[in-house]
Amino acid sequence: MIKMSRLPGRSIKGFGWPIMRYQLWLSTEHLVHRNIHLFGEKVRRYNFDDIQAIVSGPTGRWRTVNIVTSSLLVLLAALEVYLAVSDAPLALIAMPLIAMGIIVGILTGNLYLGPTCKTILYTATSEAPLFSLGRRRTATRSIELILPFVEAAQGASSTKPPAHVETESVPTPSTMPMDEDVPSAGESERETLPEQ
Repeated sequence: MIKMSRLPGRSIKGFGWPIMRYQLWLSTEHLVHRNIHLFGEKVRRYNFDDIQAIVSGPTGRWRTVNIVTSSLLVLLAALEVYLAVSDAPLALIAMPLIAMGIIVGILTGNLYLGPTCKTILYTATSEAPLFSLGRRRTATRSIELILPFVEAAQGASSTKPPAHVETESVPTPSTMPMDEDVPSAGESERETLPEQ
């Protein structure tokens, strides 16, 4: 049985019904993209010798969330001051404070996770957005872990990684921890890209 390890990063899409989660798993033979939803999951494998590029570019979502939440905090703070000086009921005064606490939590979490990005995996026949790599920090770490396997499969001497792919020193495939099993065929639907 092939051993796999989950790469950094995860993403939850769909606010409500159904909730969808995206994960990337790494084995010594291929990269696995898992789309887990309420009724099951969909799995797609990418052989390392089929991967042509993994492109990660910044998006404005991180800054937008920071601006919106900060603006809401200012408005709620002004409302809180107005209610306090106008002798409003205590229950009414507490409502902006509760909302401010929630917004502070969202703002703090967004700042901690860091800038957002959009990451796309390219093969000769398709391109696939990697939603789990939606933060620059996790995208960089995951690309660094994937790159040695791609080079080993394609031949590092004959294949030069694209300039946008990080090429810092990373663990070799032989030192990667492989401590989890591949989901069995009965647990998920699998799709395989056509070989070149």
